Amino acid sequence: MNTPLAWKNLLHNKVRTAVALAGVAFAVILIFMQLGFKGAVRKTATQIYDALAYDLMLRSPEYLHLTDPGMFPEERLYQAASVPGVAAVRPFYLGLSEWQRPQPEDVLPGDYEGEWRGIICMGVDPYDPPFARKDLREVAATLTDPRFVAIDRKSKKDFGPKNGQRFSKEDIDVKTTLGGGRVQIVDTFELGTGLAANGACLVNKQGYFAACWWQAADRVNFGLVKLDDGVDPETARRDLQQLLGPTDDDLVEPQISATPADVEVLTKAEVIRREEFRWVEQTPLGKIFTFGVWVSMFVGVAIVYQVLSTDIANMMGEYATLKAMGYGNRYLTRVVLTQSVLLALIGYVPSLVVSWLLYRFVGAWSGMPMEMTPGIGALVLVLSLLMCVLSGLAALRKLFQADPADLF
Repeated sequence: MNTPLAWKNLLHNKVRTAVALAGVAFAVILIFMQLGFKGAVRKTATQIYDALAYDLMLRSPEYLHLTDPGMFPEERLYQAASVPGVAAVRPFYLGLSEWQRPQPEDVLPGDYEGEWRGIICMGVDPYDPPFARKDLREVAATLTDPRFVAIDRKSKKDFGPKNGQRFSKEDIDVKTTLGGGRVQIVDTFELGTGLAANGACLVNKQGYFAACWWQAADRVNFGLVKLDDGVDPETARRDLQQLLGPTDDDLVEPQISATPADVEVLTKAEVIRREEFRWVEQTPLGKIFTFGVWVSMFVGVAIVYQVLSTDIANMMGEYATLKAMGYGNRYLTRVVLTQSVLLALIGYVPSLVVSWLLYRFVGAWSGMPMEMTPGIGALVLVLSLLMCVLSGLAALRKLFQADPADLF
């Protein structure tokens, strides 16, 4: 039979088909959003690391997450710089400080008690910034005084931008309090605040110790190591770890007792992998969005199953007639599954467009880096096909009950 029966079935009752397509589209949009949020968590978790220029990273073995990185002795940086193949070693300071909402111009000094917000504070050397991006290096170069600060434009409006929405050039020269001292905004930048705080700022080394006064001046949070061209990062990592104090995994020979290493050396790929694993796999955030994908698929399967099973029940006589004409269950199965695939493909197209718009809206409103990638698009297409095919397989039970004897 050359008649496209599956297509004819969809066109036979346009209202029911429209309801089915709406259900498929709703479920697919849910899947798109869950994967978008999960991707945003993954991207947000590493966006500060992605902005730094390094091949290897030195950090404390007590590292928990970005804003609780632990500390190690500054002398480890000088030891690392002496290793052959190391081109440069830069310190990078990062901790949580407190930012006071700037005083409004119409309020007299002494009458203002501004709200305090936790803020990510990053400390760098303005004469040798550790950033890979040129715009961030240029901003860091302006921080020549401990009282100077640059504020991230992605910081939430609770931190007090003049326009009430977003920090911009009009906030330059505004003065406020960071940690325990007064600071002046001299520039803005755009990086992102990560998952641990709603705001971020950049200061020089002395400004960092003023803002995070509890950290000793001879302690460092991160050491960023740049290697000479052609040096293998993994080989350099092992050599550097052996010099600075091998961890249990890096000991060349088993030892009964060894002084615990106060610094661990990681390649850039390993830093990114560990951070993504923590936020996506170990914290509830990633698990919630993964669970949301399966819930969305279940919703879609239930909707499509109801439509297909109702359609089969309403046309039981027609299917019985086809069986009487000699068409077996294999052909009828192909018809129902083709119907399912058509529903998935047709419902996917508007879902893709709507989801793309939602990504842009939610990303702009929340500050989360929602990005519609080809990988997400392909994965959702596969999941939507799987969802509809499963619904079709579940509905076949009714189809197999069609009996030519019922016609008489």
